[in-house]
Amino acid sequence: MLLLRATLSGEFGIHYPYHTVWLAVIFAGWYCGVGPSILSLVIDSVGIWYWFLPPYHSFTGKTQTEYAGMLGFLVFAGIIVTLGEANRRLFLKQQQTENALQKSNDDLEKRVKERTAELEQSNESARRLSARIIAVQDDERRRIGRSLHDSLGQYLAALKMHLHELQCQGEFARSLASQCSEIVDQCLVETRTVSHLLHPPLLDERGFCSATRLFVEGFAGRSGLAVSLDLPSELAIRMAPDLEIALFRAVQEGLTNIHRYASATAAKIAFRVEPSSVRLAISDNGKGMPLSLLKQIREGTADAGVGIAGIRERFRDLNGALEIESSSSGTTLTITAPLVVIAPESQPLGFSQLQAGLPEPRSEYSA
Repeated sequence: MLLLRATLSGEFGIHYPYHTVWLAVIFAGWYCGVGPSILSLVIDSVGIWYWFLPPYHSFTGKTQTEYAGMLGFLVFAGIIVTLGEANRRLFLKQQQTENALQKSNDDLEKRVKERTAELEQSNESARRLSARIIAVQDDERRRIGRSLHDSLGQYLAALKMHLHELQCQGEFARSLASQCSEIVDQCLVETRTVSHLLHPPLLDERGFCSATRLFVEGFAGRSGLAVSLDLPSELAIRMAPDLEIALFRAVQEGLTNIHRYASATAAKIAFRVEPSSVRLAISDNGKGMPLSLLKQIREGTADAGVGIAGIRERFRDLNGALEIESSSSGTTLTITAPLVVIAPESQPLGFSQLQAGLPEPRSEYSA
């Protein structure tokens, strides 16, 4: 700034010796701190005093006016340096605060991401566990149902044949054997009914549509609910066992809930097979669900009930979805899932051959 002042001497002459150094004072005070500002102020003051105030190139011999001018310069320059330092410190403090806030936000975001990842991992583990529990439950039902059919059912059938022989041994024995035979018949029917409820053999042998027709026939007869079916007469393909059992359990759960809670007189089941997906709709003409319950079911809260939650988990594991719409005129449960088929040679064998000699099961299913 002193060199600039020397360059402009032709313009300013001996006047305005401090004009150019104000820029240096302001810059140093605003951006450089107290030390550099004081150093700049000292250098500028000495330079102006020596070079630009008469008598020139001398530190002595200055007039009172020059002393007053230098004092005024130092006072105002000190004020500028003070204000600049205050502003600089405020700016640095603000910057530090912003940096600290940014760091806190980054740390918080990182922790949120970590917690979110942990929560997603926990939810995924819970879903896998739930799917595994459902699969194990289905396998256990299938095993118990076949055990009832194959062991207890066969023993009862043999007992019935022995009682039939007793009926030929006299009047009293015939009467007693007849009563026992009736009891055995009832036990056989109950055994077959429980076996079919646990896991319908027709589901393995003929598939979802046939098993659903048999179940709905028994359910309608027992509950008095008019159930209309809109199912394909026969499917040209067999769906994967997991998909068939999930659809069948959805029908069971849907009709059971309609019978227990909907106060409905009629229900409808519609099933469609698309090129790459399946769609199952279960509707009724009942009173509908309370809004609070419908909200809990859609949000999947603990109070929503085990049955619907189990169906939702089954189809979530199959990459499907469950939707529920309800109003005062009825409720509709809609299920969609990807279509998965199995090759003919991989289709499960039925066990119609195991049913020879046993009475037909009752067309009654617990509602």
